[in-house]
Amino acid sequence: MFDNIDLPTQFSTSEIPSDLNKIGRMMWGNFQGGWIPSANDLQAHSIKVLYERYKTLHGRDDMKAAVADKLRAESAIRRIAMQNPNRISLNQSQVTRAVKTSLDVYHTGEAKPSISIVRDLLPGKDVKPVMSRPQQRKRMKKALKANASHPAVQTAVAQGNPIRMDADTLSSGLMSLQNAAMVVRKLNDHEQRMLNMEARLKELEAFKDSTEKRHAIEDAGQDPRELARSMHTDGKSLGEIAKVTGRSRSTIQHWVK
Repeated sequence: MFDNIDLPTQFSTSEIPSDLNKIGRMMWGNFQGGWIPSANDLQAHSIKVLYERYKTLHGRDDMKAAVADKLRAESAIRRIAMQNPNRISLNQSQVTRAVKTSLDVYHTGEAKPSISIVRDLLPGKDVKPVMSRPQQRKRMKKALKANASHPAVQTAVAQGNPIRMDADTLSSGLMSLQNAAMVVRKLNDHEQRMLNMEARLKELEAFKDSTEKRHAIEDAGQDPRELARSMHTDGKSLGEIAKVTGRSRSTIQHWVK
């Protein structure tokens, strides 16, 4: 086997100056192969002179080639990035805002498409890849924890059925949160109506009781005023007299003065 450095210049495939010796031609070939002498290498006068000569002849072309390579690499990176659906991502604060917006359905009573919620946070062209990206449960659970003071979350805890995050994508996660908030809202409204009905029922029962007591006194031929004064003289309290006569405390107080 032979080295092409041993060939005459007219048979050489590289542009190596013909006036160089064998060692010089070898180093010139290394320069062409991309080798850059270190600071220690350049301490040798022969290497320094030869490298300066090489840069004078080829430095400008090498720089143009390097710039062209860099531009091609950047273009390839951009092209790959455009093909990668995971190039855009919501940060944690944006996920927290999206979760809060979903929970706000508890106040409004109107569901909002998940894609509309995310569209308020990202440019339109980046929304769909973000919505369908998997493995988002951990970030959404963290966002739900950050919204622990939200009325929907607090009410769900009071109802004994806390809101949980089991979805794996933003699309399904935000929708499930809205559904949960709507259920919490309906249960809370139902409980409030029940409480109002119970309060009204107590009022009606109290009115019925007082009416029956009034009628009983009238049927007995008693004067309620005289009865109230008599009971007050016997040391009965205003509340006790009001309960027996079916009148209000203020009315009894007026009678016994």
